[in-house]
Amino acid sequence: MSVHPTSWNNDWTVGLRIWVERAGHAILGKGRLELLEGIDRWHSISEAARQMGMSYRRAWLLVQSINQAAGEPLVNAATGGSHGGGARLTPQGREAVAIFRELQEHLLQRAATFLPQLVQGPTAPTLHVAASVSLEEVLGQLLADYALRQPAVRVRTVFGASDELADHVLAGAPADLFLTADSSHLDHLEAARIVEAGSRVTLAENSLVAIGLADGTLRVRKPTDLTRAGELRIALAGPTSPIGNYTRAYLEELGLYEALLPRAVWVDNSRAILAAVRSGQADVGLAYASDAVRATDCRLLFRAGRTPTPIRYSAAVILRGKQSEQARHLLEFLSSSQAASRFRSCGFLTVSNREK
Repeated sequence: MSVHPTSWNNDWTVGLRIWVERAGHAILGKGRLELLEGIDRWHSISEAARQMGMSYRRAWLLVQSINQAAGEPLVNAATGGSHGGGARLTPQGREAVAIFRELQEHLLQRAATFLPQLVQGPTAPTLHVAASVSLEEVLGQLLADYALRQPAVRVRTVFGASDELADHVLAGAPADLFLTADSSHLDHLEAARIVEAGSRVTLAENSLVAIGLADGTLRVRKPTDLTRAGELRIALAGPTSPIGNYTRAYLEELGLYEALLPRAVWVDNSRAILAAVRSGQADVGLAYASDAVRATDCRLLFRAGRTPTPIRYSAAVILRGKQSEQARHLLEFLSSSQAASRFRSCGFLTVSNREK
């Protein structure tokens, strides 16, 4: 009996599990990778566990299991009372995480591009997603995950500045979903009555960090160090971008903004801030944590405190889109617990884990 390739796709989904083991004992898998990346980011087993919604005891036992299975320490940890002590990935741990992450993403992307060739018919729906450029990496990973679930759905993405994307959508550019780093742009679209009522959701949050070159010798450990004697050049995003607005509000609340203006190196977005530091145009930059987390040639100088306005990523279904039902399904996936794990691995914060 022959079956049309799209007939089963409405009911079946595809999952892909990847793990690395040694002598039959698991070293790394999806959850273990997230734990190690959290430890590398927070330098704390307890904080990494909290971000994952895991108990400290469970996380500690997993670390011991990983080290034992690997045959060498991937994590150096010290106990420190009820909240645990400091923890660091060893050089072997960092290498293992990088290799496994690359392996996982490569296999997922290959599966995501291969499966549609098997199941897509000539009338396969195409979803148009307009998204903030700071979501490019995590959204690419999420759409690869989604393709394993719904291989017959094609997704086309356009990345750019949130304000420009909103203007394009208002002008009639194809869009089924709109994802922004600044909720005011969704307010604008809602006022124009082109956002589906009740579809608006918050996907994740971000934070600001100060970064410098990895091999640099700067002693910048807190915001006030930016104004010390010397000619530190500071890369800042312009006020027309969401990160520029967040950064300005943060520095103004600390009373530092005006003092830093003479030293500012103005760029367009968070990724351009990293580029300015890498190229030597700036000594320090204030960037999104999600962009800095994988910048191995840069080092974290300090984490900014809470910004006056939380850095939240919002999304909604666009009424003028041609694939509203598929857009709702994709948006539901983007706000799922699986997606939250992806956001965390890319340096974002889930809304429920933000400190009140």
